[in-house]
Amino acid sequence: MSWKRLPMPDKPDADLNKKVRILVDESLGKAVADYLSESGYNAVYAGDVGLAGKSDEDLAAYAWRERRMLWTHDRDFLDDRIVPQHRNPGIVVLPGGRGDQQAMGTGLAIAVAVFGRGPQTWRKTKSIVGANGEMTIRHREFDSGKVTSSRYRMTPRGPEGWSED
Repeated sequence: MSWKRLPMPDKPDADLNKKVRILVDESLGKAVADYLSESGYNAVYAGDVGLAGKSDEDLAAYAWRERRMLWTHDRDFLDDRIVPQHRNPGIVVLPGGRGDQQAMGTGLAIAVAVFGRGPQTWRKTKSIVGANGEMTIRHREFDSGKVTSSRYRMTPRGPEGWSED
């Protein structure tokens, strides 16, 4: 078992040129939505669109309707009973939920770099960004319906994936 460098595509998919639209959960705060907006993303804060204090299901339904990824600290969104696969807009759970600003900053930078483009790529995925920069991305295979999880990390040499061989 080891980390292996991922090959970069010769010609990027056209979807990767498009920025994702983002719904920022209350757990992340308005400042995150403002930062993303100032960075050129179409990001809205849950409290600014009438979702303050609403249920996780309501936030997920809004994100699905509006074609926005949901960025949050709340791991409850990883539960398929709350966000079923067929209505999953793409979920990114960031670190720093207990006030660790360094973890939050690292997680946000990685989320922007990895999940900030390619809206169709991330639709129906549920991802966790760790405080150490590692990511776990879970998705369901289209043909078989099997759920798979993959681990990745960003390094100065480029992205690496965890290999079980």
